[in-house]
Amino acid sequence: MDAGNPTGNANGQADLNSATSASHLQNMDNVIFNKKAYINFMDKIALVSGVVNGILQFESLAGFRNFFIIYFTCLIAYILFICKGKPSRFYGNVINDLIFETLMRELLGFIMAWTFSYALIG
Repeated sequence: MDAGNPTGNANGQADLNSATSASHLQNMDNVIFNKKAYINFMDKIALVSGVVNGILQFESLAGFRNFFIIYFTCLIAYILFICKGKPSRFYGNVINDLIFETLMRELLGFIMAWTFSYALIG
C-alpha cells in the first residue's frame, strides 16, 4: 500500500469518485432547498395577492391580469435580488424550476384566496 494513497488503489480513483459524488449530492440538496424556499415565497405572494384582489372586488380578466403582473414581477425581483441575477447557479433548469413548475400551483392558490375573500366582502 502506498503511503500517499490510503485506499490502496494505484491511481486513487476511489477518493476522487467519492469526493465528486458527495459534492454532487450536496449540490442537489442545495437545489432542493432553493426550490422549497422559492415555492414558499411564491405561495405567500399568490395567497396575499388573491386576498387583495378579493377585497378590491376584482372580477374576471382584471384579477387574472393582476395575478400575472404580480407573479412575473416577483419572479424578476427574486432573480435580481435573491439570485443576484444568476439563477443558474442555484437551479438546475431555471425556466422549468422558476416558472412552469410553480405556475399552476400558484394560480390555483391565488384563485382560492381570491374567491374566498371576494365572497366574504361581497
